Amino acid sequence: MNEFSTNLERARLLLQQGRTTDAKKELKQVLSQDPDNDTALSLYGQCLLGEKKTEEAIAVFQQAIAKDPEEGYYFYLLGFAYYQRDEYTQAIGQLSTAIRLEPYQAEFYGLLSHIYIAERMYELALEKADEGLAVDPENITALNARSIALNKLRRTDDAVETMQTTLSMDPDNAITHATVGWNLLEKGRHKDATTHFREALRIDPDLHHAKSGLKEALKSVIPPYRWLLQFSFWVHNKGKNFRWGFFIAIYIGVRIVVSITKNSPDFEMIGIIVAGAYLLFIGISWIISPMANAFLLFHRDGKHALEPSERWNAIAFMACIAAGILVLLLSGSVAPADQSGAWVLAGMVLLSLSVPAGHMEYPLKLKGNSLGQWLSMGMLVLAAGIVAMCLGGIPGYEVPLVIYFIAFVLYSWVK
Repeated sequence: MNEFSTNLERARLLLQQGRTTDAKKELKQVLSQDPDNDTALSLYGQCLLGEKKTEEAIAVFQQAIAKDPEEGYYFYLLGFAYYQRDEYTQAIGQLSTAIRLEPYQAEFYGLLSHIYIAERMYELALEKADEGLAVDPENITALNARSIALNKLRRTDDAVETMQTTLSMDPDNAITHATVGWNLLEKGRHKDATTHFREALRIDPDLHHAKSGLKEALKSVIPPYRWLLQFSFWVHNKGKNFRWGFFIAIYIGVRIVVSITKNSPDFEMIGIIVAGAYLLFIGISWIISPMANAFLLFHRDGKHALEPSERWNAIAFMACIAAGILVLLLSGSVAPADQSGAWVLAGMVLLSLSVPAGHMEYPLKLKGNSLGQWLSMGMLVLAAGIVAMCLGGIPGYEVPLVIYFIAFVLYSWVK
């Protein structure tokens, strides 16, 4: 072990500096001469995690554990790798082993708490965070997890106190600022959240958690988006089974109200209002995200926060809306009298195309697409053909129009 101590220390330093390629070179020198060096294996696995090669990292961590099954830190690293892949059951098992082997490592409890938060087991998450803080009251990971768990449990005062404690202990921690930002965003305080997300990105410009938070905070300037985001937080915190049951119950409830009231003149307006409100909610939920991206496209900070695919979402959304409105306007002045109806249909198709175009993944590819992406691409091709036929006065557009409508209905269910 002493023979390679210099290489290992240099690799650790390079890894801390984010220079994973250089760190791997040092570690390969060690492993070429001592392939069973568990310390080198654990560091090499961390390099692979830094390169987003999670599957390879898991295999390397398992090798390190095979060499020293009594080292709790290796189980912690393996648990973290599973956490990165959203494989929470495996992550919990590895971290439980890590804690059994080394019960006085607060970081282990902190990560376990974050996993329970991801599983929406907030009471258990709070318990594990408190266990970690009993070991080390200043552990940032456990403090951040505690503030999130308290926030989810609606214990607002305790959550704010924990956030303030965390920030006072480490005011230059980007992850802490991002955590505080998300907590504030969930409470509807998007302006305060924006401040913390900006600070997190000042400290670490590549922190994805802060970038995504900043986008949500900036989009929340738009009231409908802010309301839908708060609704999303509420539903998400209830769990996956509740989400399915809730939306099915809403749909069934609307159908029942409409069916009861449509045959009763005295209450018919109630059914119309309920059905209209439901359709308005669905419509807004479809267009609000690309609309918000379009807003960020012209925002001083937002344009830098958008991912390339989101920029194309905004551009495609605006192009479809503009083209649809233009065709509808021209249908009454430029279109031949006997083709004005076809022009109106072309305009409506372009307007409806803004929904899939505003949610598609860019750049387009011909392999590895989801069902929603395939439907979007198919609708794009169909829409182009329908519009060309309608505007060009070519008969026979009715069949592709029906296919387009069916594809749109399917898309609305899988989106």
